[in-house]
Amino acid sequence: MSEATIDLSAVGNLLVIAPPGCGKTELLARRAEAIIPMLMPNQRILALTFSNKAKANLNSRLLSVLGTERKRRYVSVHNFHGHAAEIVRSHGWTAGIDPLGAMPDKHTQAVAVEPFLEGLAGDAYYAMKDRIEEELREAKRGAWNDQEVLDRLSDGDARSLAVETARQANGTYFYDDLLRHSQRLLRVPEIARLYQSHYAAVLVDEFQDLSPQQLEIALRSSSKSRTFVGDPMQGIYSWTGAKPVHVERVLRLITGEAHGLGVSYRSSPAVLQVLAAVARPLGGQLLDPHDPDGWFEGGIAAGGMYPTAEAEANFVLHASAEILARRPNDTIGVICRNGWRRKQIDSAFAESDLPCIRWDLTVDDARIVEMLQDAAARLGGNPELQALSAEARRVLDPSDIDTSAELTDAVAQIEGLVEQSGSVGAALAQLRVSNDVSEVISPGVHLLNAHTGKGQQFDWVFIPGFEHGNIPSYKAKKAADIEEEQRVLLVMLSRARHGVVLTRANKLVSKAGNSYSPSQSRWAVTVRDALRANSAEFLAHVSRIPVECEVAQSEVSTHARIVG
Repeated sequence: MSEATIDLSAVGNLLVIAPPGCGKTELLARRAEAIIPMLMPNQRILALTFSNKAKANLNSRLLSVLGTERKRRYVSVHNFHGHAAEIVRSHGWTAGIDPLGAMPDKHTQAVAVEPFLEGLAGDAYYAMKDRIEEELREAKRGAWNDQEVLDRLSDGDARSLAVETARQANGTYFYDDLLRHSQRLLRVPEIARLYQSHYAAVLVDEFQDLSPQQLEIALRSSSKSRTFVGDPMQGIYSWTGAKPVHVERVLRLITGEAHGLGVSYRSSPAVLQVLAAVARPLGGQLLDPHDPDGWFEGGIAAGGMYPTAEAEANFVLHASAEILARRPNDTIGVICRNGWRRKQIDSAFAESDLPCIRWDLTVDDARIVEMLQDAAARLGGNPELQALSAEARRVLDPSDIDTSAELTDAVAQIEGLVEQSGSVGAALAQLRVSNDVSEVISPGVHLLNAHTGKGQQFDWVFIPGFEHGNIPSYKAKKAADIEEEQRVLLVMLSRARHGVVLTRANKLVSKAGNSYSPSQSRWAVTVRDALRANSAEFLAHVSRIPVECEVAQSEVSTHARIVG
């Protein structure tokens, strides 16, 4: 694997190891550009991602490279579940599946499980809920028919079997049913040939997040030209069925030698030094900055310890305010490993007037807000919440199950706002809408957890809670779990462009209200030498940045290193 020139116009399969910021999204767009002239009439390129945010990011890059007309005509971008939903709706009858049934979203299964938890409360309720949902997911990670799913559940908890039996009797789908049914359908040679004739090429982002089931769906959807890009060091989704080692082994058999990108177009030298410290023990690829002199003072990496989580949150708030005072168009990611450790951060920003978006409050998503406000305008007056939800879904593509899930989350958030505002109309009036609904990351502060931030980038990143029990999570017990936690840390750090700050608190309060002193993260020593500034020096660095200075570079084109 090397930084050698990659011929994107070459026919066939391609595997690219691309660490964060090395231009993999640009590479995918350029690969599409190189393939388009080779398409036969009515053929298209299929691009597959894992989330709506990743889909929006890839769409944006494709539009910038191809233009609106060529992108619309030649490239289809889907999430895996959206692609699976289209397959089921088009060919379900072949496998005895009703394709006219209502498409599920990621919440459908959780709602269906609740009636089977009667008599449970507290920790017992949540433990059983988690067990049932995991058993259902595990039973469907293959091309199994309904009877085979029941057989696989027969050795598990009786409630899991009862939930699935009820689902089959009702003729409904759960989210994971779409993947197994599309996998089954693509094993029908005639159906596979239809997709392989239509899609001359498939582009897959973040191959390390693929489950064996998703890998098969991608491979059977297009047979001649398959491009997979990703980074095994970012494999942090084993709990969703991802098998990065297995997937990479299969892909190397299909594609041959893997190509590597080793120059970072995203991060400053200071950030790359911290990344190197965390990646090196994992065997990760070390990155060189594209233009080390193009960053103000080479960027910055800092660390700090505070007496309490409240004091830590106040520092993050103050530092963010200082950054935005000088650079109002910058993006700031405050990334926590676990939601419970973000409580004080959320409270501090909720009481401030800084522009701030909580990624777990999806009503802050401009596109979703716009859909709900348009639905309210069509209904007129002050609609009921249920009617608003139904009207918003009326114009939604039935196969767009990811947006359906976001709408479900949004309606739940509005329901909470209604209790404070008194009406749906008043709750909607409180929602912020971005001026540019196509914008992936808007200026200001973004509060998020580690897994939701994957694939995104921010000019500045704060990582609070650099303590044992949070980084790594207290749930990580086995060696493999600890290693995945180290990759989670790597992912959080890799979101940063100009500067990154890791902080910890000396005192925390447990759920029971008891104060305790967490020990530092097991990786504190690993990153110590790379964190060359403290909190005060970080603020001094921010104060020296000229207002007109471009502190963070855009991820530039990899075209100079690519043939075609």
